[in-house]
Amino acid sequence: MGLLSIFKSKDPKKLLETGTEYYNSGKYQKSIEYFNKTLNSEPKNPDAWYFKGNAYHMLGKSKLAQDSYEKALSIRPNDLEIIKSYTMLLNSLELFKESVEILKNVSESDDKIIEILGDAYLKTGKFNEAILQYNNILERKPRYKEILAKKGTALVGLKKFDEALEIYEKVLKISPYDTEVWKNIGNAFYTVKKYEKAIQFYDMYLNEHKGDFGVTLSKGDALRKLGKTNEALDLYTKVLEKHIQNYEPWCRVGLLYYDTEDYETAIYYLELANERNPLNPSILVKLGRTYVKLRNYNKGLEFMEKALDKDSEYAKAWCYKGYILNLLERHYEAIDCYKKAISINKNDSKFWMHLSNVYKTIGKEDYSKEAYENAVNLENHNMLPKSA
Repeated sequence: MGLLSIFKSKDPKKLLETGTEYYNSGKYQKSIEYFNKTLNSEPKNPDAWYFKGNAYHMLGKSKLAQDSYEKALSIRPNDLEIIKSYTMLLNSLELFKESVEILKNVSESDDKIIEILGDAYLKTGKFNEAILQYNNILERKPRYKEILAKKGTALVGLKKFDEALEIYEKVLKISPYDTEVWKNIGNAFYTVKKYEKAIQFYDMYLNEHKGDFGVTLSKGDALRKLGKTNEALDLYTKVLEKHIQNYEPWCRVGLLYYDTEDYETAIYYLELANERNPLNPSILVKLGRTYVKLRNYNKGLEFMEKALDKDSEYAKAWCYKGYILNLLERHYEAIDCYKKAISINKNDSKFWMHLSNVYKTIGKEDYSKEAYENAVNLENHNMLPKSA
């Protein structure tokens, strides 16, 4: 090898270019080798860290991708492309609080940043906040069908079904064969517990996108809700065969066994999910409530506290913690937990109903009645038709 070739082989710019070429050709592991070589010469090269994160993400190595993105951001904190990739990864890991904190502090947002923030709100049930973000985009791009479809999903979450249907009809007029709309309509029917209709639209989508990871899992969920356990397990197993390192199918199998009251087996699979995504508070809550079913209340409480360590604004975790404390006859601590859940999401009638029940247990009838009326009013409000 000549001196010029040796020099080029160690030139960080050339190494980065070679790594990028391997990445663009789908050779992700090989690209990582060159990004590492770049970083050996330039440890603070943000592009090398960023592309390395992308490569790990494509290989399904989420924790390594997360570490790489964080390193890139520490060097170049205002880079929108790094922020987008990092927060999209956080959303996929259900680390929505972290994602929102980053996105809210972006000084010059573009439509993709706004969309990712809306998606984080959507996934955490903050539907009004999600709609505000989507409307921000739709003011400039009223025919942006993907954002219209997501707005429709948020409206379903708010139980504004007529408005959601109008949105979906608008999208279908723009693009009548848009398979993403079929998926969103399936999700809408799933949300309102019309599982047979949901499966119909999921099947339409899967006919065009064979073996799609997310929709296959969603169809499995609908089958599980219909009590078709074997069919659901078959779908989850097919996903696991291709995505064994992904936490989601393991979690779904755990939920299936939870639904069939095989709680020991449910814990086994949920633990496997937790190993693959230890930062996800939702899995910790699922483990906690499963231990409650086994009447291991202290273990259940331990997992709720772990979930709240990950996300102190996780309303459902506060509610479950309150439920467990009430079972342990620690009623006043339970009240504090329910109040915390309500302070995070005052529009969930279940939180108010739990608060009413614990007040009744300790003989505070007036407080119990007030909380009960709030629960009923919320239920009635959610049942109102659009014209009301």
